[in-house]
Amino acid sequence: MSTQPTTKKAIAYITKNDQLMVFTHTDFPEAGVQVPAGTVEDNEEPSEAVLREIYEESGVKGVRVLELLGIYQYNMAPDRDEIQERYVYHLELTQSTPSTWQHWEIHSSTSKNPIAFDFYWVKLDGSDLSLAGGQGYFLSKLAHKIKNTENAANT
Repeated sequence: MSTQPTTKKAIAYITKNDQLMVFTHTDFPEAGVQVPAGTVEDNEEPSEAVLREIYEESGVKGVRVLELLGIYQYNMAPDRDEIQERYVYHLELTQSTPSTWQHWEIHSSTSKNPIAFDFYWVKLDGSDLSLAGGQGYFLSKLAHKIKNTENAANT
């Protein structure tokens, strides 16, 4: 009986008020809407990996980790024989960004050519926002937390 390899991944839910930072691949729209995410390297904590991935994929350095929303397992079949252990972080934007921008990934283990990403903000509505590859797993939890925070601030 063979066991599938497990890879640790860090996923970033970066918010600005009630909006989430997302992107599409400029040259590969079929990859769908995603959030910054990537592999946790050897001798790296998931909380460090999430910050590195955000910078590599978006160019944004001005973020602050608010909390680890949770950890879940995701089976990559049929695309890959791999189970991902995903660490999902909620981060807050601490710098200004345009409403849309393009960034070329600084480092990519999968390609020798830089990969272009088109970033933009979407309103959190409590759904998974049709994020690709199961990345929307904790979005309803995040939307609920943000709504409760806004309600508390308004009372």
